[in-house]
Amino acid sequence: MRSKRLRTAFLFFAGCTAVFGDTVVVPNLQVNAAGNLAIPAGSKASRFQEVLGGGQFPGAIVITGMRIRSAPGTGPVNFDYASYKITLSTTQAYPNTANGHTLPSITYANNVGPDATVVYNAAVSGSSPGCAGSGPCAFDLAIAFATPFSFDPTKGRLLVDVVSSAATGTPTGSLDGVGFPDSSTSTVASVSGDPTKTTGGLALAGVVLGLDTSTPPLTSSFYFPQIAFGGGWQTTATYVNYSQQSVTCQTTFYSDSGAPLLVPFGGTPVSSRIDELAPGADLHQQTTADVAAAVSAGWAMAACSAPIKASMLYRFYAQGVAQGEAGVNAMTTPATEFVTFAETKTGIAYANPSVTAATVTIKVLSSAGLALGSTAVQLAPNAHGAANLGPLLGLNSFTGSVQITSTVPIVSLSLNAEAFPVFSALPPGDLPNGTALATGH
Repeated sequence: MRSKRLRTAFLFFAGCTAVFGDTVVVPNLQVNAAGNLAIPAGSKASRFQEVLGGGQFPGAIVITGMRIRSAPGTGPVNFDYASYKITLSTTQAYPNTANGHTLPSITYANNVGPDATVVYNAAVSGSSPGCAGSGPCAFDLAIAFATPFSFDPTKGRLLVDVVSSAATGTPTGSLDGVGFPDSSTSTVASVSGDPTKTTGGLALAGVVLGLDTSTPPLTSSFYFPQIAFGGGWQTTATYVNYSQQSVTCQTTFYSDSGAPLLVPFGGTPVSSRIDELAPGADLHQQTTADVAAAVSAGWAMAACSAPIKASMLYRFYAQGVAQGEAGVNAMTTPATEFVTFAETKTGIAYANPSVTAATVTIKVLSSAGLALGSTAVQLAPNAHGAANLGPLLGLNSFTGSVQITSTVPIVSLSLNAEAFPVFSALPPGDLPNGTALATGH
């Protein structure tokens, strides 16, 4: 199932003028080492599907192009194809059988995911001088996609699907590939053959790929001072793209200490996700924490390529039934002063999105303006804190207001929980920096 049954259409043009960002090499073990398989450049019309394991990716990415390289010591690569179509999708097939996984089907259509996107459809031609020695050779055969593809490894594996015409002239050289002796350890698998047929041959092998990734300029920031999941809590991220252009958002999650926070949205928990929103599209996705898991809390920041409407929905469940919820709009600008209504059970949360440590002072006043208590909290960069005011300040019962002030701009929110499990969001209460506040009397 290794080399002899593997046919490839992976031939890309060299000298591309596009500007690329980071390149993810798959399989990862071939970053600094050539593969163990030389794959001759194909001359016949072909279809080639390669499944890449989700564990090969650092997280959600936007793929803008692809690169391949020559197999060391096999001479120059030259090719010319009049027709070359590349489709990417998220497949439910696996490149191995570990943990009961299912290998790709020999029927091409069964491997294609519902998000299938044609990223390139045109002619290609190019050449590479190759390299001698043990390699690896340079990734000097590349193609820039006409349409970027957003891939989230928590939702499946990446399928690269190429349909190529027969070569014009005689192609030369071999491509760097990798093959595996059995299906328990393979990180790539492929199906290839005649493009006029519905099925092809399965191989535990594939081409070593460099996937170019890019993040568009992220100019709009949205801050969520509190997220919580587990222990009956779930959090739903809601983004609405009201504009006439596509918007890309990268959302990063932080724990109380400021370290990355792994958040379950189905599949493998992630500390960062990338979402592509078409014009008029929206995202409304709830966490999937185990009801028996301990509560995890933190905060999040979304950086988007254009303004959107963003909010978080906090929902509390008991025995699988929602008991209460509150929607909280994202903050767009950190502040140093916040004032809002408060009582004994009011919950507050705060996070420091800056690179400078903050001293956060929390002060409670009675409804008559009397100072009832205060405390100061040190908040490292990216750190987060949350508490109910009564226990935090040692107050058994009060109604009034809370003042939250900080030495550097932070983000904060408050939740009213007078009749928990019914609860609601309170106005964030952010004020212009330097606003004079009541001192209590």
